[in-house]
Amino acid sequence: MIRQVGLLAGSFLLLLLRNVSAQGETTTMPSNSTTPSPGPNIVAIVVPTVVLGLLAILTAVLLFLFCVVKKKRQTEGTYQPSAEEQSGVRSVETPDALKLPKEERLI
Repeated sequence: MIRQVGLLAGSFLLLLLRNVSAQGETTTMPSNSTTPSPGPNIVAIVVPTVVLGLLAILTAVLLFLFCVVKKKRQTEGTYQPSAEEQSGVRSVETPDALKLPKEERLI
């Protein structure tokens, strides 16, 4: 499941970066004045970092909630012996009879 989420997040980020770079290419127009070439696009750095950070936080919260619910189910619950009595199912079977030890014999 974690691999699927990672693959989905990676695909989303690639799609997002492709759209951001495509938009950046179409909006830049050559000008007569010389301007310094822009550095790396800050959006292309910040967006993946924020998305991966949010995914990590979400995964940690879901894992914590899963552990809490699992522990709570182990320690809490309802006991309904009448339902067991009506169905006639025994959870613990009693042995029919105790096995006797082997008879001691002389050689």
